[in-house]
Amino acid sequence: MFRDLIRYSQRLIGLMLLAPMAAGAVSAQTYQIVNSKTSAVTNNLTRTVSAVQVGGNPLNRFFMHRVKKNAPAQELRGAILLLPPLASGFQNYEVGEDNNYDNSFAAYFANRNFDVWGYSQRAQGLVAGSCESGSVDCSPMADWGMQTIVDDVAFIRQQIGLIHPGRKPVVGGLSLGSMAAVAVINAAPDDYAGALLIEGTLYDADPQVRVINQNFCNQFDALLAQGVFFDGQQFPGFKQVAQLATVAPNDPSPLPGFPPGFTNHQVFVAILSTPQVTPTSPRPDYFLAAGDALQGRFFFINDSLIRANIGQFVDYVALRTVRDVNCGLAGDRAFTNNLHNFKGEAYVVAGGHGFGSGMLDTADLMTSARVTINFVEPFGHVDHYFATSHRRTLEKPILSWLKHVVK
Repeated sequence: MFRDLIRYSQRLIGLMLLAPMAAGAVSAQTYQIVNSKTSAVTNNLTRTVSAVQVGGNPLNRFFMHRVKKNAPAQELRGAILLLPPLASGFQNYEVGEDNNYDNSFAAYFANRNFDVWGYSQRAQGLVAGSCESGSVDCSPMADWGMQTIVDDVAFIRQQIGLIHPGRKPVVGGLSLGSMAAVAVINAAPDDYAGALLIEGTLYDADPQVRVINQNFCNQFDALLAQGVFFDGQQFPGFKQVAQLATVAPNDPSPLPGFPPGFTNHQVFVAILSTPQVTPTSPRPDYFLAAGDALQGRFFFINDSLIRANIGQFVDYVALRTVRDVNCGLAGDRAFTNNLHNFKGEAYVVAGGHGFGSGMLDTADLMTSARVTINFVEPFGHVDHYFATSHRRTLEKPILSWLKHVVK
């Protein structure tokens, strides 16, 4: 019965590629903060969002975020720099239970006097359809790979250094945010006190995983050579599924390929909990969150919280970034060849049905670091982050770790 369901979920979650467009050129660029806005997000916290322009093309810009407690500077602990998942920006860390900012991941640490910084990729703010229609020249996306993220994050690290001279921040994040953190500490191992790696890596020693990802790597290399460099369908489609599960959870799903009578909410659970292998789920027996589609429930996560988070997804992904992830998992060591020189501390979070043993393989590369591992075998890719018990299973253990890492 689930053959069509699995095929459909793979088709939806897998990258849906678009028509070729002209590629841009790589060049050294200057970074400039072009505007900043500070606002109160709670009674105790303020958020500053800064737009950073890179070079002259208006599309080459990203957002730098800072969330901090209203307290004297000397009371603030050091900085945490959070990098976003592929599907989101810094807003991933700002969505709280019951739409309460104080319940968010970012606020949890800011309220405990950590200076929380963040990065939103250059695709942030691009509206679905704008690239395809030609209303926006999206050709710069051809060059947006992992190195782009590393370079952008290096600029944010400089800004943190101006506020906290002589103090090293922690860098990390969820999914692509974890992968990017690996690449960042690989490029500048002496610049960070710690790495917070939640379910995302660029290295895996498993031969089967390498074969799977080499195939994806080859496919992306061919597509990029043809001028195909972005996907604008996957995340808008995912948002639509989550929206239907929110506004009409018990209505029959209009999506094809599912058993008759499947509701919008059952479809949502099925897509997140069905094992699949795609460029963005590149391991056998990988799923996003453990659940049962027939029962229409997840086993570990807060259903409404993950739907609220998906509602904040971006509309575009640069295929060069996904290519770099797949090629890294296939054995390319461009972004992991220097991890042995990282002498800080690492907190590694892994689910047995997410990036699993690949997270442990990455930890093994950090031979000069002190590594703490939080591994839960039944968990999928986001079960830790969205767990109904996430305070106990994720934030509190991270807090204990941070207290002796961030000085």
